[in-house]
Order: sequence, then C-alpha cells, then structure tokens
Amino acid sequence: MIAVDLAVLKPHQRRAIAGLDQYRRPVEVRGVQEVAGKMAESFCAFAIFDGDQVLRYPAITPFVTQTLYTVPIELRREGCDRDRLKASVARDRMARLISAALLKRYRFEPLQETTASCHPN
Repeated sequence: MIAVDLAVLKPHQRRAIAGLDQYRRPVEVRGVQEVAGKMAESFCAFAIFDGDQVLRYPAITPFVTQTLYTVPIELRREGCDRDRLKASVARDRMARLISAALLKRYRFEPLQETTASCHPN
C-alpha cells in the first residue's frame, strides 16, 4: 500500500518531500506531514496493535511522519528522477523502509466488515 501511495503522489508533493523545486533545485523539505497522513489513511481497513492497545490509522500518522523524515534525502530525490525506472526503484526502496519500520513497531489485522443486517441501528 505504501508503494502505491508513493507512486500516485502528485509530482509537486513528491518533489516537496524530496526538497526539490519545480526546476529540481534543492529547497527546504515540506509537505511531509500531509504525505504521511495520506499513507496512514491507507491503513483505515486495519486494526493496528501497539502492544495490547488497539489503534486506528490516525494514531500512527506521527510515527509515519518520523519514519518518512528518516528516509535519506538522496533516496527521496531519486524517487523524483526523470528516469521512470530509477524513480520507481527508489520509491519501492522507500516503501520497504517505511513498511519495515511500521511492521517493527505495530501489528496490523484486517477489520471485519459488518453488514447492515447485524448493525444495531
């Protein structure tokens, strides 16, 4: 899911988290919290366990933000490369780094879907 999130980012968002402007010149990194929120939202179909505590996806947004900041800036910039293959490989590596950090800290279980007939209202 994280690889898909990184692949479908708008080009300006991808460049912002890589610290590049529209001309690919180095600038201040921005928009990491927004991208982390979108990544965390992709886990809305899961119950997230932090030890014995059960969380929903908004609770992991700060951790995703921290993890995204730990991804090397060079790797984030490679994800913006004009060579599509090189950019795709870089985004996949970033996704693996983020996924590994999430799986090291949390346990994810798919939520059971309930039908309207079993809902009390």
